[in-house]
Amino acid sequence: MRNKKYVTVDKKGLGLHAIAKVMSSEGSKMNHSTVRNIINKSFVKIAKNMTTKFDLNYSKEQIFNIAKSPDFQESVVELLERKQNEKWISYKL
Repeated sequence: MRNKKYVTVDKKGLGLHAIAKVMSSEGSKMNHSTVRNIINKSFVKIAKNMTTKFDLNYSKEQIFNIAKSPDFQESVVELLERKQNEKWISYKL
């Protein structure tokens, strides 16, 4: 039995089907599979850049497995949230 876990931002994120519906209603026709593929492709780019930056020699398969890991995705979201909060704090000062 596989444990599937989907990453959301601020616990208010949309599922793949809901994202596809929103995108389609705004003129970019797509289904949930397309949404999943776009999200996976984005996280693969992040993982690949990180492994290159730190001189890690991972195969494409290893990078893909890292990228689709919910733990990796949650970490990236957390880092982006921290960065956004830092900008917000410095903006308010």
